[in-house]
Amino acid sequence: MIFERSLAKQLANPSGFVGGIMAVNMNRSDSDLNRETIGLLNIQLGDRILEVGFGGGAAIGQMARLVENGLVAGIDISESMVQRGQARFKKYVSQGTVQLKRADASQIPYETGSFDKACSVMSVFFWREPVACLKEINRVLKSGGRMVLAVRAKEWMDRFPPARHGFAVYNDDQLWGLFNEAGFSDIRTETRQTRSKSTFMVATKK
Repeated sequence: MIFERSLAKQLANPSGFVGGIMAVNMNRSDSDLNRETIGLLNIQLGDRILEVGFGGGAAIGQMARLVENGLVAGIDISESMVQRGQARFKKYVSQGTVQLKRADASQIPYETGSFDKACSVMSVFFWREPVACLKEINRVLKSGGRMVLAVRAKEWMDRFPPARHGFAVYNDDQLWGLFNEAGFSDIRTETRQTRSKSTFMVATKK
């Protein structure tokens, strides 16, 4: 029980030495979700992309290699993950291709209409006000911008012991409702069998 609570706390906000281990594990365990998410974003040269809750940073690096004169920005609540990402992607940061900031999803430090696309992988569980967070993502997207959110399916999360400690787990219909309430359009749910059954919400800013 204590171990599960500690693991849940680190997944929500990785820190210290254990946080570094968590970053490596997240990159490995979420590699299938990152791959599918990036495919659904349909990244083009010059795109400006935001990842909310970038964690270990694997998707940041993959997306940075796909944009040329664009931008890959990431926000995360964990100062440890921001520092780790800035060191790992020092070249991209110095080139201006990558920006990493410590921020909460409910207060994204970018102007309205800053991004062509946005994504979030396995982070929605920790958003205290998910609709407010999705509204913020909607705000910073350009008109017609695409948002992709990826999670393991609810039945998988229900069997994941740390999820019993502070995670907000949603089924597909609930996720659709959150996106709808946040003002997105063309909302669709894609269920795929990756490493496990996974849900990808794809939506557009009106």
